[in-house]
Amino acid sequence: MVAEEVGFSLLSSVPFEDGLRLTQSATAEYNNESHDLIFQTEIRQGNLAMVGLTPTGTRLFTIILKQGEITAEGLSAIVENIKPDYLLADLQLSLWPAAEIQQALSGGKIITAPSGQRLITRNNQPIIQIEYSQQPAYEGTIRFNHLERGYSLYIEPLSIETIDQPFPENSNNDL
Repeated sequence: MVAEEVGFSLLSSVPFEDGLRLTQSATAEYNNESHDLIFQTEIRQGNLAMVGLTPTGTRLFTIILKQGEITAEGLSAIVENIKPDYLLADLQLSLWPAAEIQQALSGGKIITAPSGQRLITRNNQPIIQIEYSQQPAYEGTIRFNHLERGYSLYIEPLSIETIDQPFPENSNNDL
């Protein structure tokens, strides 16, 4: 569930011709607190791996989505609080094409404005607001505001690489 009465099935398809390896700086705000993180994310066909780091490089968590299964490792207090499926949903809601998002949503609707804004609505009321500085979205800043859950993410790209080979079969996907 991405919000009350709004379901979202994580997508196994990758909308990028080649895979992507992103390093992003993120500021998360919740309950009048702000936390800075670095995300290292690798997106390949059927696989998604995300590592959350402190600004000094200490690994906090690793989340892997492979063939529809989520695995999460790291500091237990952090992994339990971030809810890995929520974080992966936020990533996909932000970066995947609107048509694919709409097919995976139940009880909600996606609206894309020409201004570069994306809204997820329930009964015509916005519940998630996403703003982009440019397209493709991963090349610029992203402001993700979850109006119902009361948190926001401000994400800036630090590095972007395209990758075209699949994950090695025996890889543990450490980035």
